[in-house]
Amino acid sequence: LVSFFITVPPPAMAIYPLNGIERGKDIGPFKNPSAKLVNVVSKNGPDGLPAGSYQLQGFANSFIYFPNTGRLDTQRSITILLWLWPESAGPIFHYMPRGIGVNLRMISRKVIRAEFVSRDRKITRRISRRIRSRVWNYIAATYDYHTGLATMWLDSIPITQRNIGRVRLATNYPAISGRRPGDPRHFRGRISCLHIYNLALNSYQIRKLKRFCFRASKLI
Repeated sequence: LVSFFITVPPPAMAIYPLNGIERGKDIGPFKNPSAKLVNVVSKNGPDGLPAGSYQLQGFANSFIYFPNTGRLDTQRSITILLWLWPESAGPIFHYMPRGIGVNLRMISRKVIRAEFVSRDRKITRRISRRIRSRVWNYIAATYDYHTGLATMWLDSIPITQRNIGRVRLATNYPAISGRRPGDPRHFRGRISCLHIYNLALNSYQIRKLKRFCFRASKLI
């Protein structure tokens, strides 16, 4: 019984396939409002099939906006999980579009950073690591409130980790991909299959979800 709870992925707070079939729809159990797609282009996805991702074009008017009616507010622990094809610096998934909340961003074409920001926005802790550009990367950023561990994962393998202590997270805002007002860096690249969890997933759970949005695979 204990093993079951460790290995089976828990219900997601949201799952946005971000493909040309589901568009901005949340297919997770809570059916959050659909993401608003603005000037993005459908492209091949990580499954190799057409319309499997969206291309953010690297301009201020190319972005995806995620409303937050409460389910995206994980408050303590979090997992942000997605497929990413980076081509530039810029915001990948950023809570509080007009300010600083928890976020995942490329700080250069080859360096990804997760920022864990406290609810009062007085504390920011960062972890960063190099990844490959212009290829698909299966990425997760996790934070476990109980242990204080913040971890970046690539293909379900931890690539950097830091104990940042206990932080109540600034996730009580909408989120945005591609741009953030006041930031001149607009992300260019593709994004697909974005999951949000209110727990820090482990390696097995992350690996189990790798093909979740692949149309040639059975859903888990």
